[in-house]
Amino acid sequence: MMKLIELASYEQIEQVSELYRVIWNSKDNSIKSRMIKHKSYKRFKGFVILSDENKVLGFSYGYSSLPGQFYHELLAKEFKKDEYQYWLQDCFEFVELAVHPSYRKKGLGTLLIEKLLEDLDNKTAILTTQMDNKSARSLYDSLHWKVLKAPFYPSNTKHPYVIMDKEI
Repeated sequence: MMKLIELASYEQIEQVSELYRVIWNSKDNSIKSRMIKHKSYKRFKGFVILSDENKVLGFSYGYSSLPGQFYHELLAKEFKKDEYQYWLQDCFEFVELAVHPSYRKKGLGTLLIEKLLEDLDNKTAILTTQMDNKSARSLYDSLHWKVLKAPFYPSNTKHPYVIMDKEI
């Protein structure tokens, strides 16, 4: 029996980091330091789904998007003044979602997203994902996220992303 709990412990962050490396086939361990930093952000919220053996099968997290934060500043450059006021002024930034490949298509991604957005005080939510990430885009579309901007090229990447939004 799987359980959904708040992302809280350093051990969970270690497991999330390992899962992230498996999913993205990467040796990069920067997700761990980013999560530790992000946990200090205003209204940080995160969840993990654990197996019976307490192994992380999936996770999601985000926080209030505020001026001065790295990604907030990247997103702000993409908006006109009125768009910025509407979408980023009172925004929850949905930062990460990942589910182990063996557990996909079982509703875990939906559960993690719904729990993350539950009881937020923010007016809007924003996320970015790769334009060609069909499975993620399909999931977000099914949950009524809308494409706000495409293409979006964050931080010196040549790979196009899409900015998606949702009113809360």
